[in-house]
Amino acid sequence: MKTLLLKRDYLDATAGLEAQFPDPSHVRQTLDKDTKVFAPDGTLVAVLLCKVIPPARHKLACEFWKRVAELPDNRGTAVGSPSMPRQKNDGTLSERKGVHKFVRKILEKRGVAQGTLGYLDAAADRPCHRTPLSSRRPELLDGNRPLIELVDALYRQHTPNIYAIQRAEVERAGPCWRLWQTVFSTIYLAKNLRTAYHADSGNLRGVMSAIMPMGKFAGGELVLPRWRIAIAIKPGDLLLFDPQQLHGNLPFAGERLSAIFYCESHIADCGE
Repeated sequence: MKTLLLKRDYLDATAGLEAQFPDPSHVRQTLDKDTKVFAPDGTLVAVLLCKVIPPARHKLACEFWKRVAELPDNRGTAVGSPSMPRQKNDGTLSERKGVHKFVRKILEKRGVAQGTLGYLDAAADRPCHRTPLSSRRPELLDGNRPLIELVDALYRQHTPNIYAIQRAEVERAGPCWRLWQTVFSTIYLAKNLRTAYHADSGNLRGVMSAIMPMGKFAGGELVLPRWRIAIAIKPGDLLLFDPQQLHGNLPFAGERLSAIFYCESHIADCGE
């Protein structure tokens, strides 16, 4: 495992990048081998683990999860589009915002889709709940339990202190709001989605998300502009990183599916 201690923090240079697509000029080095990345102050930024997911596991997951079919109409920043108020059935505008219908049509033509498995914490218009996709298609979780538990074990092995913070949080939530005995409450699936710079503000703070790519593709490196690094994650790899920092993808060719394993920020408030 290589250790990379970053020498510079480009935080000021990231101002105004949100909702813009990453460009190669934002990258000074690309990581494609097992690496632990540390900020100049010693904070762990990311951990790239190469070839740690057996081919049979990520190929099976891809077969299950490539059927996701929802449009990412709730992720304006991530798709590089302004969010606009949604229209209710009665014609009035909702407090919730979404992606403009013109952008949604473009995403649909590109084969972009998303899905969410597991549990979501409470929001202004809904209580804590199991995602509709999980209820309709329980096999999407149950059929991949060994994979989900493997990702959990790798997270625990390589970042034990951060993992312990997340475990304490999900244990406060009780067993009904997490995926078996793991520290994950939720899995977000993104199909053929090249994301613009965004931060995952709904994720638990102070911990990490785990990203696992699947499919046959080239490119799609994850860029962390604050650190001027790109991380080339390929099928079989797993990336652990802080989702609160700005991130997005370079262009890719082919069919790309990503699974992001994480914990909802207020899952512990859901109760027993």
